[in-house]
Amino acid sequence: MNPTNGIQIAIAIAISSEYGLVLDPREITLEICYPKYGGHYSSAIALAISHRLGIEAIQIAKKIREKCSQPEIVAQWQIRSSAKGLLDIHLNEGYLSKSLDTLISWRLDEEAFEINVEHCPLWQKREISINPAHQTPEPMQQYAYARSCTLIRLMKENSPLTATISKIEPIEPEEVSLLLQNLAIADYLENENILLSTRQISKQIIRQKLSRSLAEAFLQFYDRCRVFGVDPDVVQRRSLLIRITQKFLVAIAPPEVNYTIYL
Repeated sequence: MNPTNGIQIAIAIAISSEYGLVLDPREITLEICYPKYGGHYSSAIALAISHRLGIEAIQIAKKIREKCSQPEIVAQWQIRSSAKGLLDIHLNEGYLSKSLDTLISWRLDEEAFEINVEHCPLWQKREISINPAHQTPEPMQQYAYARSCTLIRLMKENSPLTATISKIEPIEPEEVSLLLQNLAIADYLENENILLSTRQISKQIIRQKLSRSLAEAFLQFYDRCRVFGVDPDVVQRRSLLIRITQKFLVAIAPPEVNYTIYL
């Protein structure tokens, strides 16, 4: 299960407990607001249900914050309510660490994807769809994919690749931004049909936007975060991030796009 589902479930339970309004957790959208604002995510769910309940959004937001203040939740993330009724969600280091562990172990659909482990763990498509209107991936996505594959090969040559991390802190803003973009794609892949039915936007546009955002976050990470000649714990964490990114770049690409030809 995508780690962000835990946040959505907790908020849905809080709303049901306080107001008797039952929502599908997937109705509670989480928008990435990091690093522009103080939190990692924001949610407008209090504004969305304010009219239905006949209660001001700020009051609903405060109640949700109170209901989500149990120690087991606060150990992972906290909610702050803004003056406009928005929920600002702040992730703790434990949550970030758990998210990395979950995403690295996430298995893509084995009918459509496979992992080549002969030389290093690189995800690839089993088949490439033949489409007359062939779509060429944007150069930024091509470059991000090529860089991620190269880094994975180089890291494997220098030391064994691990599946867990020893510690998360101190983590750089570019690492957090890259992790959040990968979580957004995991959320989309897990709830694709529901998201498409609730938003008047095409599947292709959503995938292009997610792919572009992931590539952009990765290239910022690549430009500012070293993966060689740094603390072993940092290498370990950044190795997971790069491998996760390579996997989700392939997973979110259009069916007819074969990134491997650009290596």
